[in-house]
Amino acid sequence: MTLIGTPRRVGAGLDSFIHLLQLRGSQLPAAWVAPLVVRVLPSPDRLAQAQAEAAFQGWSAARGYPAPQVLVVLEPDDALGRPAQVMERAPGVTMVDALKAKPWRAGALAAQLALLQLELHALDPSGWPGSDDPATLVDKRLFLPRRAVEVLKHPALADALGRAEGLTTACASTDEAVVCHGDFHPLNVMVDGSRSAVIDWTDAGLGPREADVARTALLFHMAALAAESRAERLALSLIGPRLSGRYLRTYRAGARLDEQQLRRWDALHSLHGWAQVEMLHAGAFEGTSSAAGQESRVPHTLATWLQRRFDDDLRRLG
Repeated sequence: MTLIGTPRRVGAGLDSFIHLLQLRGSQLPAAWVAPLVVRVLPSPDRLAQAQAEAAFQGWSAARGYPAPQVLVVLEPDDALGRPAQVMERAPGVTMVDALKAKPWRAGALAAQLALLQLELHALDPSGWPGSDDPATLVDKRLFLPRRAVEVLKHPALADALGRAEGLTTACASTDEAVVCHGDFHPLNVMVDGSRSAVIDWTDAGLGPREADVARTALLFHMAALAAESRAERLALSLIGPRLSGRYLRTYRAGARLDEQQLRRWDALHSLHGWAQVEMLHAGAFEGTSSAAGQESRVPHTLATWLQRRFDDDLRRLG
């Protein structure tokens, strides 16, 4: 087995290091000589997380959903002292890059995203490899705010977390638990013509569809964070809310949404984002790739915007 060329690091995620590579060898299975992605988690204690993510992604792919198959999860002793996932490389570019290349297709891409999410939510969740309790999905979303309050001793964040804890029972309540990706947005969808592939299943779980939809709708409002220039930032800040509206209209045409549940989950996602910004600017993401220049791309004013959105959600919920 030999390596073709030099592995190339891509992306600047908040929680992993991504490398592209390709292998060659007469004894290798076909899947191993195709272009590969190696996703390295930031610390040795994340092996269970890497294995769970691979199980979620593999379960979805086995049911015909467009997700790259994970070929193997390497334990820290087998890799570079950290757990790593070796998986198929999804063809194409991220949906964000597709939007930048052809901005006139923005509305169609937002609709395509909604249809892809409806397809995921239509999967029969029987045999899901993780917990079938929607409360687990709530705990995943509140893990970072709880950690931020513990680390930062931030009074306003602590007060908001206390109010959010009062929503947890209602957020977990659903007549129909669906498979939620947990971070379904254009940076986690690869497109190649009419084909799509969904990546990064870190936050996946079973829960109300509103949990997934609220996250996607909110992230469209923050699309400007993916911009690489001032012009792109201005354009995305203007069209982000419109894309959110197009996405929601397309989704609602395929499935009914509970508006109160949607607002509860918007509050949880806003709190999560607020905590993420505070942790980032405090340099509290030790051992991850988050600190590498991310502060300049994520202005601290975003924390204020998310705090206001959280407060508005709570006020409207009464």
